[in-house]
Amino acid sequence: MPVVREQGGDKVIAILCADIHLSANPPRARREEIDWFQAMKRPLDQVAELSSFYNAPILCAGDVFDHWKAEPHLVNFALRHMPEMYATPGQHDLPLHNIDLIEKSAFWTLCLSGRIVPVITKEPVVARNGLIIHGFPWGRKLRPLEKKVKGKFHVALVHDFFWRKGYTHPKAPRSQHMSKYKELAAGYDAIVFGDNHKGFEASLDGVPAWNCGTLMRRREDDKEYLPRVGLLCDSGRILTHSISAKNEKFKTIEEDFEGERRTTTSDMADLLHGLKEAQAQNFDYVEAVEFLMEKYSVKNQVRKILLEALNRD
Repeated sequence: MPVVREQGGDKVIAILCADIHLSANPPRARREEIDWFQAMKRPLDQVAELSSFYNAPILCAGDVFDHWKAEPHLVNFALRHMPEMYATPGQHDLPLHNIDLIEKSAFWTLCLSGRIVPVITKEPVVARNGLIIHGFPWGRKLRPLEKKVKGKFHVALVHDFFWRKGYTHPKAPRSQHMSKYKELAAGYDAIVFGDNHKGFEASLDGVPAWNCGTLMRRREDDKEYLPRVGLLCDSGRILTHSISAKNEKFKTIEEDFEGERRTTTSDMADLLHGLKEAQAQNFDYVEAVEFLMEKYSVKNQVRKILLEALNRD
């Protein structure tokens, strides 16, 4: 595997990634894969090789799983094949996007097994190579670093939709534009973002910011996107390392009407099952509906009707 070796005396001290989105079934765009688990294993193996080559820990900025309640065989796959990493959870890792419910999740199973070192609380986590990692999981906003340890490299792992022109979507909130993070980045040596699947790099008043992008291509519009990870150097530079996707297979024909109908029917069944599960576990019903509407990409018109019926704007 080709690697980027240290340049100009720089030493690689961490491997940066996010948005792995492990799932038991291939997404619609990848349904041509003969063996979906093998397809997921290929990028994981490449990340593991980089970690071994550089003797550097892996830092993940969220969404290890595509759904918090992963099937047992998917969890077993992760236990066998996902490299050990430090990670902060994304919304897909959390029941109803709620950090207080994390102990119900597959993400937490990997934490209990030691496969993931969670970076969740306000207390930072110390790692090798002089790293101090600060976690900002989904729902917890980045804040400036108040106390810095001399001689250590402070990294913030943030799962938040960080965007700039050309790397966004039409509904991206202005409050999450990269310009809004400049003051929040104060004190850190590097900021690592997850959630935005279009990777890019930026500078926040001199602090390098690395939006990882998706490691696992899942949508048809990802077909032209080349997954990558960041190689964080002790100088503060973040080098790009591309992840090979040459063996990945995307769908070759559009879904026919019957295929769309079957998918919609299946999604509705999952939606109803999710609501029953939420009720059984005493989750807030309205929050459950909002979460599931987002998960299954309910159209805005339908979303509006449902929220009005629930007296929620």
